[in-house]
Amino acid sequence: MSATVRLLRGVAIGGEALLLGWLLATEDLSGVGFLALGMLGAVFVTATASINWPFGAMLLLSAGSAMPRFAGTVAGLHVRPEHVAIGFVALAICGQALKERRRPGLRLRAFDYLLIAYVGLNFFTSAVTSPQPHLTLRWATLNAIVVGPYFLIRLLIRDESGLHRAFHLLLWVGAVESAYGILCFLSNHLFQTSFGVQVGQYGEIPGIYGTQFEANVFGSYSACCAVMFLACFLLSPELRRAWYGWGFAITLIGALISLARSVFLALPVAAVLVVWIALKKGQFRIRRLAPLMLGVGLLLVAFSPMVMNLVRERFSTIDLSEISADNTTLERLLQMAVAIEDIQARPMLGTGTASFHLFFDPNDYPVGFAGDAEEPGWISNTPLRILHDTGVVGLMVFLLFVGYLAVAVRKAAKNASGRNTAILTALSAGGVLYAIAFQATEATMLAFTWVHLGLLAAAVTILQQEPLRLEDREAR
Repeated sequence: MSATVRLLRGVAIGGEALLLGWLLATEDLSGVGFLALGMLGAVFVTATASINWPFGAMLLLSAGSAMPRFAGTVAGLHVRPEHVAIGFVALAICGQALKERRRPGLRLRAFDYLLIAYVGLNFFTSAVTSPQPHLTLRWATLNAIVVGPYFLIRLLIRDESGLHRAFHLLLWVGAVESAYGILCFLSNHLFQTSFGVQVGQYGEIPGIYGTQFEANVFGSYSACCAVMFLACFLLSPELRRAWYGWGFAITLIGALISLARSVFLALPVAAVLVVWIALKKGQFRIRRLAPLMLGVGLLLVAFSPMVMNLVRERFSTIDLSEISADNTTLERLLQMAVAIEDIQARPMLGTGTASFHLFFDPNDYPVGFAGDAEEPGWISNTPLRILHDTGVVGLMVFLLFVGYLAVAVRKAAKNASGRNTAILTALSAGGVLYAIAFQATEATMLAFTWVHLGLLAAAVTILQQEPLRLEDREAR
C-alpha cells in the first residue's frame, strides 16, 4: 500500500470520527438520526478494521475492549462496543480469506482446546442446570463473543513482526485510556464534572472509570499496562525507553487515581516480578532506572495533594477485627456467601452463565447497599464466579487452560531474546496482575482480558514454532 493511499485512508477515518463525535454532541439520536449514526458508525468500524491489515483490526479489538462502559440493547442482548468490534473483525477475517482464496488457519494448542471446552461448558450448564435457560443461554452467547478476541488475535497475528506491532498497539491504547481517565479525574476535582466518573462509588469518594466498566476495572487495566511499560523499559534493547517511561508514568497515575485497593496490592507484586526477571536476565541497571523513578516521583508529588487524602480515606475503613466497618468489603463478602450457598446446591456443574443475577435480589438489602434493580449484585471473585456458573468441572477446565498456557510461556521464554523477552515478560506480568486483582474484581466476562490472553497465546505459538523451510519461505 502506497503512502498516499494510507494517508487518504487515515484522513477519511479521522473525518468520520470527527463527524461521529459531532453527531453525538449535537443531534437527537432518535428516529432517522439514530439510523444515520448507526450507518456512519458501521462505515467507521469497517474502515478501521480494513486499514493496514491486520493491524487496523487489532486496533479495533484493543480500542473496543477498552470502552465497555457504553452499552445498548439489541434483540434482547446487552451489546457493548467490544461486541461490535469482535463481530466486524470476524467478518473482516472472513472477507480477507475470501479475497486471498484461502482458509484462515489456526494451529490449535492444548490450552486452546481447553478454552473451547470451557466456553462449551458455559452453554451446557446454561441449558441444563440453569433455573432460567432462556436467560443464561443469552449470557453464555455474550460470554462466547467476549472470549472471541482470544482466537481472532491468533488468526490475525502470525509472525514476530506482527506480534511486536500488535503488542505496541495494545500498550498505547492502554496509555490513551489512562490519559482519558486522568483527564476525567482532573475535571471532576477542579470543576466537579461527572463524565468518566461514578460519583459516590466509594461512599463520598468518586470512582474514576474513564471508558472502562467501572473504577476497579479501570484500575486493573491501567495497572496492567503500567507493568507492561515497565517491562519494556527494563528489558527492551530498543532506543524507545523514553516513550516507555512516559507510558509507564501515565498508566501508573491512572492506576493510582482509580483508588482500587486490589490494584494497590497487585501492582507492586507484578512490578517486583518484572524487576526480578530483569535481574535474572542481567538487564537491570540502576542508571537506566534512575531517570524513570525521578520523573515518576515528580508526577506523584504533583498529584499527591489531590490523591493522597483519598487514598488514606479508602484504606482508613479497613479493620480486620471489624469487617462491617468497610461497607464495600461487607457487600462483597455477603454476595460471596450467597454465591457459596448456590454452589452447594449444584457443585459439579453450577447454575449457568451469569446466573447469580437470578438468585440474588438486591431489594432484600438496604437501598444502595448491594446494587439495585438496574445494577444487580455480582460475584467479585473470578474463581468463585466460574465455580458458581460452571461448577467444579468448569473451574478445573479453566485452571487447566491457565496452567497449560503458563507452562507454554515458560518454555517459550527459555529461547526468547531481545524484544521477544520483553514482550513475554510484559504480557506474563500483566497476566499475574490480573490474576491477583480479579480476586476482588471479576473481569473475565469483559473482552480486554481475552485480548491480553490472546496476544500472550499468539506470542507463545509464534516463538515456539519451528523455522520455516526454504521452500515454505518461497511459497509465502
